[in-house]
Amino acid sequence: MDLTEKWQSGDISAFEALFQQHQGLVFRTAYLMTGNREEAEDILQEVFVTVWKSRRSFNPTKGKLTTWLHRITVNQCVSKHRKKQPVLVSLDEAGADGFHLPETKSSELPEESLMSNWEYERLIKAMNSLDGKHRPVLVLRYFNDLSYDGIAQVLNIPLGTVKSRLNQALKSLREQLGIQQREASI
Repeated sequence: MDLTEKWQSGDISAFEALFQQHQGLVFRTAYLMTGNREEAEDILQEVFVTVWKSRRSFNPTKGKLTTWLHRITVNQCVSKHRKKQPVLVSLDEAGADGFHLPETKSSELPEESLMSNWEYERLIKAMNSLDGKHRPVLVLRYFNDLSYDGIAQVLNIPLGTVKSRLNQALKSLREQLGIQQREASI
């Protein structure tokens, strides 16, 4: 009996092991979706309560556990934020558990590192302005490295819609980053 089967049969230690294995993935996704550490922590708890309660509904022959976890996480984030405006992620919070700023190369000068952090903060701010249809696609693709097919499964949308939304999200980010860059140079 593997870990998944033990968890599905109600083994609490197997559930704890699954939590330890996947809490970083769930937290990172929730944090990128909400832009708020406290909300991401709440969503992490809600997701794993749902995982425990719905353990018998998971069918490993229909997909991976991580795909199922992503779907639950994205759904929790979307339902929690239907009425709220996105919150900006600050650089101070960006080092939150399971989510870190891009690593700098040891040969990188301090000025280059500062520029990388500034560019990263601009990207996160631009991401925060994306709507609930475009942000999940971007987060799942570029921060969780899911394939287009994997994103389609998580979001339960056609493959063409994934590609279209990702294209629109990237176009929006490019436009916003271009506008911000011109404003900064004025």
